[in-house]
Formats: sequence, structure tokens, C-alpha cells
Amino acid sequence: MLYVSLDSTPYARSQRTRLLTPSLRDGLYVYARSPTGEIYVLPDGPHQHPRILGTATPVLYAGDMTIENGMIVDVTNLSGTFQCQDREALIAVVDAMKESGCLVAPGAVRFFPADGSRPEILA
Repeated sequence: MLYVSLDSTPYARSQRTRLLTPSLRDGLYVYARSPTGEIYVLPDGPHQHPRILGTATPVLYAGDMTIENGMIVDVTNLSGTFQCQDREALIAVVDAMKESGCLVAPGAVRFFPADGSRPEILA
């Protein structure tokens, strides 16, 4: 399933967009999984999700993540632009992160339901 941006503005792809790799520096990031499965990131900031891939490109998934000491310690489905609500797709994103060589801490995967209820720890 592809998620379409709620903001149809065809923003240019950010020059800071990077493919997710284990060598990313510690920090807060937003991510988007492209329609072909790659995971791209940008440093977190206001309204960055539509700028990761640019041109109002739909995504397989999007959210945010935190890297500390070279390890992903938090990865979520939080994106006001794409509002992804598929638990299994979030797990698939994390599996792809691991396959790319990234380390993901136990308990790092949090799913935020659309109804505003408490987040669920998925892995």
C-alpha cells in the first residue's frame, strides 16, 4: 500500500536527503520508505516528510527515528503528512533497517494509533 501525502505541494527533494546507512550520525531524523523500498532520511524539523522524496511522491511508509551511539533507539510511524497506520508495515521498515546493517535497540519500535491512544511497543 502506498501512502499519499496530505500536502500535495510538489516540494523539491531536499539536498540533505540521504539513504539510510549504519554510518548516519547520532540525531533525530524523519524517514520515508520509497515505492521501491529504499529508506531515505532527513534531519528532523518542521514539515520535512514531503521533502524527503519530493514532488509529492507517495511512500510505502514514513515516520521518525532517533539514533544514539550509532544505534536506532526509537522508530515510529509519526508523520502528519503521510499518517501511516499499518503496524506490519512499520515492522517491515525496521526489518529493512536491520538488513541495511543498522542496529535497532530492543523496545525501540513504537506505533502511535490514529485515535491518539497510548503508543504500542512493537519490537
